[in-house]
Amino acid sequence: MIIPDKVANFNVYDDKSKLIGISGEITLPTLEAMTSTVSGAGVLGEIETPNVGHFGSMSIEIPWRTLLDTTFNFATHAGRSLVLRGAIQQVESNTGALSYLGVKITMKYMSKGLDLGKLSQNSGMESKNTLEIFYIKVEIGNKTTLELDKLNAVYKLNGKDQLAAINKLI
Repeated sequence: MIIPDKVANFNVYDDKSKLIGISGEITLPTLEAMTSTVSGAGVLGEIETPNVGHFGSMSIEIPWRTLLDTTFNFATHAGRSLVLRGAIQQVESNTGALSYLGVKITMKYMSKGLDLGKLSQNSGMESKNTLEIFYIKVEIGNKTTLELDKLNAVYKLNGKDQLAAINKLI
């Protein structure tokens, strides 16, 4: 049995190059479905039902150790791509052997904010860009597990079109 262990390492890329100098952690966006409340005759109380494929705002923060030209590039560009590439470490339960599985997360974004950080002697500035994500694609081991494109009505999980039944009717 394979036991997922941790992210062994990762790199961050923009459209043009590998980004060097960010901090060691990027929190990925949360996909929170937009819902409506169902209540009335035959329903005991209320039920929040999801509107399939519709999600609230998704944002991420790119933390920087210090201010860089790249920090300001993220503040001025929209519709560019950000790619996270990582190696997930796994442990074989019978032998203890380590193996690795690639993960690639591609996001398209619009700039939402820029925090310049702080100046303090002998410490990082803790500046950060806040990005609104309108497209995300997650690939694990060369298999697409999630693709959400808010601007082009695409929502797929494990390769299955979650909007197919709806799109056939409209």
